[in-house]
Amino acid sequence: MIADDQLERVSPRAKAIAVWFEAMSAHSLASLDQVYAHDARFCDPFNEVKGLGAIAAIYGHMFENLTAPRFVITEIIEQDQRIFMAWRFLFQWRGQSFDIPGGTRFWLDGNGLVVDHQDYWDVAQGLYEKLPVLGGLLKRLRQRMATPIQ
Repeated sequence: MIADDQLERVSPRAKAIAVWFEAMSAHSLASLDQVYAHDARFCDPFNEVKGLGAIAAIYGHMFENLTAPRFVITEIIEQDQRIFMAWRFLFQWRGQSFDIPGGTRFWLDGNGLVVDHQDYWDVAQGLYEKLPVLGGLLKRLRQRMATPIQ
């Protein structure tokens, strides 16, 4: 969870967005229009969509397919109408626990609503490398491509 002293240094809008994401649940998706503009763009490693309905469908799919998904905001950087939040995405899937670090860059409109949401996280290391067979192959590939340090 983001430290209280850091929340004191960001705008009330950035704080509200962080609090909403940390408390997000299937039920809170009804308040999506309090965070996102009607025609907002959302992009992550799996999806690129536009509009509240499509964004709600992505989050709804997350709650349907993962056990106990939640975001823990670890840092907020803010400049004008742009906010960057570093986070950890915690969930369980098929009996395995995941803790994926990442970040989101938000662009806000004049009303403080998100008009552009861009996620950044390593899907290979965060997810694929934990899967049977594929995980081993990706780990070996990563090791072979890494710069050797003497």
